[in-house]
Amino acid sequence: MGSSTEKNSTSLAVTDLRADGLVTPLGLESRAPHLSWRIESGTADTRQSAYRIRVAESPEALADVESLIADSGWVESDATLNLACPGPALPSMTRAWWDVEIREADGKSTRSPATWFETGLDQDDWIADWLEAEDPDASADRAAGLEWIWSEDPLDPNPQGFRLDFEAPADLATSDLLVTAKDHLEGVWVNGEPVDLPEGDVWGTLRALDAVFRPGRNSLCILASADTEGFFPVDGGAMAALVRLSSQDGTTQRLVSNGDWRVLPDPLDRWHDDEFDGSDWPAAVASGSRATGDPRPPEPAVRLRTEFDTEQPVARARLYVTALGAYEARLNGRVAGDAVLQPEISVAEDHVPYRCIDLTDQVRLGRNTLAFTVADGFYASAFGWRMERYSLGPAPRRLLAQLRLDFADGSHRWVCSSDDWLTGPSPVITADIYGGERYDAQLDQPGWDQPDFDADGWRPATVGAPPGARLAGHAGPPLVRRAERKALEVTEPAPGRFVFDFGQNLSGWCRLRARGPAGTTVHLRFAELLNPDGTADQSNLRYAESADHYTLAGDAGGETYEPAFTYHGFRYVEVEGFPGTPTAEDLVAMVVYNDCPETGEMVFDNALLQAFWNNALWSQRANFFGVPTDCPQRDERMGWMGDIQVFLDAAAFNMDVAPFLRRYMDEVRAGQFDDGGFPIVVPQPQSFPEVVTAGWSEAGVILPHGLWWRYGDTAVIDENWDAMRRWMDYVARNNPDGIWRHDRGIDLGDWLAVDARVPDEETTPRVLCATAYWALCAGMMAEMAEVTGRAAEAEQYSALQTRIQAAAAAELVDDAGVAGNGSQASQVLALHCALVPAALRAAAAQVLADEIHGRGMHLSTGFLGTPYLLDVLADAGHWDTVEGLLLQTGYPSWGYMVEKGATTMWERWNSDVGDLAMNSYNHYAFGAVVGFFYRRLGGIAPASPGFRDIAIRPAWLDGVGTVSARYDSVVGRIATRVDGDHQGLRELDLETPANTTAHIELPAGFDWQESGQPLRSAAGLQVHEVEGGLLRITAGAGRYRFER
Repeated sequence: MGSSTEKNSTSLAVTDLRADGLVTPLGLESRAPHLSWRIESGTADTRQSAYRIRVAESPEALADVESLIADSGWVESDATLNLACPGPALPSMTRAWWDVEIREADGKSTRSPATWFETGLDQDDWIADWLEAEDPDASADRAAGLEWIWSEDPLDPNPQGFRLDFEAPADLATSDLLVTAKDHLEGVWVNGEPVDLPEGDVWGTLRALDAVFRPGRNSLCILASADTEGFFPVDGGAMAALVRLSSQDGTTQRLVSNGDWRVLPDPLDRWHDDEFDGSDWPAAVASGSRATGDPRPPEPAVRLRTEFDTEQPVARARLYVTALGAYEARLNGRVAGDAVLQPEISVAEDHVPYRCIDLTDQVRLGRNTLAFTVADGFYASAFGWRMERYSLGPAPRRLLAQLRLDFADGSHRWVCSSDDWLTGPSPVITADIYGGERYDAQLDQPGWDQPDFDADGWRPATVGAPPGARLAGHAGPPLVRRAERKALEVTEPAPGRFVFDFGQNLSGWCRLRARGPAGTTVHLRFAELLNPDGTADQSNLRYAESADHYTLAGDAGGETYEPAFTYHGFRYVEVEGFPGTPTAEDLVAMVVYNDCPETGEMVFDNALLQAFWNNALWSQRANFFGVPTDCPQRDERMGWMGDIQVFLDAAAFNMDVAPFLRRYMDEVRAGQFDDGGFPIVVPQPQSFPEVVTAGWSEAGVILPHGLWWRYGDTAVIDENWDAMRRWMDYVARNNPDGIWRHDRGIDLGDWLAVDARVPDEETTPRVLCATAYWALCAGMMAEMAEVTGRAAEAEQYSALQTRIQAAAAAELVDDAGVAGNGSQASQVLALHCALVPAALRAAAAQVLADEIHGRGMHLSTGFLGTPYLLDVLADAGHWDTVEGLLLQTGYPSWGYMVEKGATTMWERWNSDVGDLAMNSYNHYAFGAVVGFFYRRLGGIAPASPGFRDIAIRPAWLDGVGTVSARYDSVVGRIATRVDGDHQGLRELDLETPANTTAHIELPAGFDWQESGQPLRSAAGLQVHEVEGGLLRITAGAGRYRFER
């Protein structure tokens, strides 16, 4: 690799133009987006001295100064990131074309190709109706007015006896009984006879029981109890029940849990006898617990359609669409757009995200059909550990859609959801995020999404109530199918049970191909593991069924099925009921996650470290699913704040996460509690309590700070400032002495640390964890205040950080440098967050190293201690310990996971033998080590926000071997190759982008050269004095080879 001074200057280009971090975005929420670009140059140390942004209505108009919408004029600046779009705010539904011209110091200018962005709808632009998307039977169940009920005292520890005596129709034909209870369903009796109960306490969803009612008088008795202590604060019990009584004439009477029921705590013996008289018992009341979700079981998806005519070709067609539920849009028989499982999860009480889809190429002259299938999606599916449906907002499912058609003559037309649309059944029997999809192709109606379909039997759509939330444009990276994978192996561990091994734990679903008799049902069960007998092991999925079921229509030409309204986390799929013997071509995995461009790559000679990096990347892929989730497989898949804050550094190297996490911060702000506390999960189910926890809630500060440093955009600070300030006020309010003692919520501490016998055992003092994070965030707030011109607040937060650090040093660190109880996490957090006085830092780091060596070179940290462990050791010069931990393959270690065959990061260090109730095999938190890989082994880190200044400080570890790192930063590609020998670093190949400065550190004491030239005579370098055993070099943009 030679110096870039040899290259020709004619290769300068202005590329990668973005608006709000996005390339050609449709439906932008902002009317004045921030603009960015990159400079690519073959000349060493190319720098922009000025820029000019032009905005126009068309690419042709950009060439005519008189036709411009806005013109920044020449601005003397080298800035290329997140610059305000010149001119006034643009109207809604406007496509703005823009380009940028840059000027170098010598006066030469270069102009970019033209690009565009398009604004979305204003709130007043929405003229469509919200249409209910509900099966008629489900609508009737909802109209019956079911309530969660209990006795007057929601915290009564005694079992509660509920009784309802009622009359069934004399011509009763069939009956159904559905019951659930929070927290435990103890017993059910119908007419004095006990009813068999299902296993498990899934209180969020009604479960059908095998019970038969008789014509005339009946009694129904239910015994339920509530927990008096638990992981979350206890809030009391709740019971719900639904009875359907269908007569021979087809009418159905519904009885639901409400004030008609009688309840008695700790009821008398034989209270459930058929003839018992409970009329004098108190009436049940609405439950005061957080059981606020809708307990009705999953319902069928429904279809909606409308037809419209066009008499002239369209110049542009835009579909603006969202749902309370999930939709699949189709125009003239074709799916509209590439995004799947839309809309993505949100704090629906605050806002509902909508998408803008370009349908210009799908609209025909003449007759057209716009059609939708609507299922539960994130909004209406069971969500949370107890499977509460509609836990993000009230029923029913609803659809909102409006299609704008613009014609060449300047006219336009709207096609809007309204009561003249038709709704009908779908072949999707149920579709649930956790449970999977049931699809009966025999119920399909071919042509339903095309013109001239016979919609006999379909009914007019019902206009529903609009939600109180605003509509928010979602132009960021959507959920898409990113790849397909074929099985590496297909086995038959039991007759008729075939297991497909895709060789990689991933998120998504499968495409099934089959041919067989009508009515044949193929069952797909998804799993991360196999049982010893080779069948799928779903024991760690808890209440998530994680299965899809497809019933064939009997098409002689064969059938293809791919679910649209669920997803799974899996490596293995067990197939049962397949007609014949399947091959690898009959079941293909669809890899699905948010479409964030992948920006980083690490290549190691060491296979173990290569596997670490691959596993962390795959965990990121699987868990960037609408929001940054904890896991993709079990009954959780929620936006746990602690997981993403510890993984942010690694995540932002692997992918461009700016638009994705900016959108997540919209959810965080929307979910913030009135008292300023940040939730631990965002969005959180309504049944969750309003609690915080240290190390999780701080994501509300850590994410904006990290995004600013990584992408150089201060807008993320301004957007979140008030929310961050309210959080800091929340912590300070009841902790005046600088130690976070009070209001720590559920207080998870160093979650899943090695020594914890149960997940929440206090292996590191929680007061230390909390105080360390408080100090960390105070420092971040001071930095962010200073850069955004909030001078007084910068001083305030800097003083707060100093006060916290001093208080912690006095109370939580002893004179020998032992922090807290001396656990590894205690030492790591105290050092990383500067709770240890400067004079004791070396001693404190030695305590940490000794503790690791005392365990035979094993770590013991959990979620909060692990992310900073290697950095703290490296900063103190304990590189031998760093190397030992990285190469360790015994338990506990990263290498142990790899040795056990992991293809993603595990939730626990011992997931192979750990508690099944808390055991995900696809959890990225411990993959935070990848950030260290890029920064300390690859040597790439920001020295200033947005990588305008780049710190190049690679370390050579003999056991690690050669390392190559590549990071496509917001200003361009940064790449290194690091090699060495027994004396340490020997070679460094470096590439840095135009308009940047690299600050390089090399070991002193060697005769270093750059591309064969002595350093002090090499072009483009400034060599500084040796300091701390390091040779410091400043280099302009270009390509370099340093070698000794």
